[in-house]
Amino acid sequence: MDFTSIFQMIVLSSFIGSILVLVLLVIKRVFKNNLNSTFHYYVWMILILKLMIPFGPQPHLIFPNIHKSIYIQTNTNENAQKTQIKSPVKLENENINYSTLANTIHFQNKSNTNTVVNIFSKNSSTIENGLCFLWILVIILLTGILVLGYKKLKEIVSVSIKDINYSHKKILHDCKNVMNIRSHLGLFYSSQISSPSLCGFIKPKILIPITVADNIGDEEFKYIIMHELCHFKNKDIIINSLITLLSVIYWFNPVLLYGFQKIRENCEIYCDYQVISNLSQGENIQYGNTIIRVLKLIGKNKRLIGTTPMVMNSSEIKRRIIMISRYKKPSIKNILLGGIVITIIGGLSITVNTSSIGLCNNSKAAEIHEKASEITTKSNISSISNDKLSDSIKSLQINKSNTIVPFSADIVIYNSHPDEDYKLASSIKVSELGALINDKLVKEGLNSKFLSCTAPKEYAKSYCNSRDLIKTNVKNYPNTVLIDIHGIIGLSEAEADKAKTITFVFAKESPYYKDNFKFANCIVDNIKRSSKIQTNMIYFNKGNTYFNQDLSNKSVLIEIGNDFSTEKDIKACIDALVLAIKNTQKLSSK
Repeated sequence: MDFTSIFQMIVLSSFIGSILVLVLLVIKRVFKNNLNSTFHYYVWMILILKLMIPFGPQPHLIFPNIHKSIYIQTNTNENAQKTQIKSPVKLENENINYSTLANTIHFQNKSNTNTVVNIFSKNSSTIENGLCFLWILVIILLTGILVLGYKKLKEIVSVSIKDINYSHKKILHDCKNVMNIRSHLGLFYSSQISSPSLCGFIKPKILIPITVADNIGDEEFKYIIMHELCHFKNKDIIINSLITLLSVIYWFNPVLLYGFQKIRENCEIYCDYQVISNLSQGENIQYGNTIIRVLKLIGKNKRLIGTTPMVMNSSEIKRRIIMISRYKKPSIKNILLGGIVITIIGGLSITVNTSSIGLCNNSKAAEIHEKASEITTKSNISSISNDKLSDSIKSLQINKSNTIVPFSADIVIYNSHPDEDYKLASSIKVSELGALINDKLVKEGLNSKFLSCTAPKEYAKSYCNSRDLIKTNVKNYPNTVLIDIHGIIGLSEAEADKAKTITFVFAKESPYYKDNFKFANCIVDNIKRSSKIQTNMIYFNKGNTYFNQDLSNKSVLIEIGNDFSTEKDIKACIDALVLAIKNTQKLSSK
């Protein structure tokens, strides 16, 4: 997986996360007075987990409209599937240039009028790569800022004064007992911080501004310590660090950044409630006054990276004070309601994920392509038969049973779209061509096997179907030559002169793309040396499940002829391909 694929996944995850933020804000607004601060804080954990782990189970009927729109926006130009009612659509590259990208896809309607739809262009690829580069660049800059921030915090801690006040140490000890905390926490004083804060993963420390320590009483200091101990008990340092990391990754999404800010605010309110729950009745007012006093002493707070400050800014204080003054112990009813809401939201968020918009679940988008492709190619060219090819196919014994015994072979021929056929050579199916190619390779002395595939009910799942067959039945498939045989159907009469053409199709984002291209290039060179057959190469970003080209370092998708190929043309292509594969295998074995 390259950076572009990661960027695409992050964009999809960002989109889903934005919807989740909006849903959570609405729900929190609706249940504002019915649910306590515990719910309002921990419901955000769903968002954090969703952004950290964007994958999940692949549902069949989860928000189909969202699924469809995301797929169209991100994958139409990459997974330009070959769909025309059980047949692929030809993506043409006229100049047979190995370094250029195919950029148009041709459809012919009932009146034989050609419509060109621009699906994949250099401009769109350049824009995508540019945005990916910008995303990476900003992440590098923000990471540098984070590193400097943590370095500054470390320097502040190293020069801080430790445990100078005996009464403060006793207050810390008493508060830990009240809150049932046994871990050791250091108490540090510094003039370089503006708010009481908690820091440190392994060796947690409570940082107190000297200005605050010199101007408050023991009772107020107790409230400050209890607040920071709540942060420690809730593992807020870890949660805050995750939010910081996600802010770096999703820096481009203002909705998510706003959501992260709300998480920090709800975190402070939740700590306020926890402190009050450990105080005597009526002490909530004194606690609120302590927060106001700390704010007056520190003035404008400068947030330190890697800390959980007690007071961030004056804008949040008003709400916190109101919430503190209205404190009520949560009822069983509110706890149950909060649990139910979190369970429902969490369950729905698991089912909406980037993997469901991934490789093998693109049936909705495929349906869109198919509807656009339900056209009929008309031609007045008469059918030309060649009994020799038909006779060769009839003599084959193709195993179409569902039972396959796992096998080993140097070469495996298969058909992801076994029900494809040709218009002129109407008696020939692509699956029969695969079996014939395999038979010829065996007669040439090569260790080749034909893997018979069945056409799935959903056309978009054809590659997933053949993929599963290969992984289940072909031993050592990563080191096996995998050749997927197709035909090209649905072209205009202008393409009739390319009836003797062998086309190689690639998925550029496949981890084995370079090896696959090198292998196919050897076959092309051998075809050119031994015949007059034309060759062509087409490139996609991902294709449908990489066209299975991530399974082996010698995996190719080969299209033989087109709708205007006669049996004679197809036979010439097959003979040239078999000879080229034989010569290529001989060279690779030396």
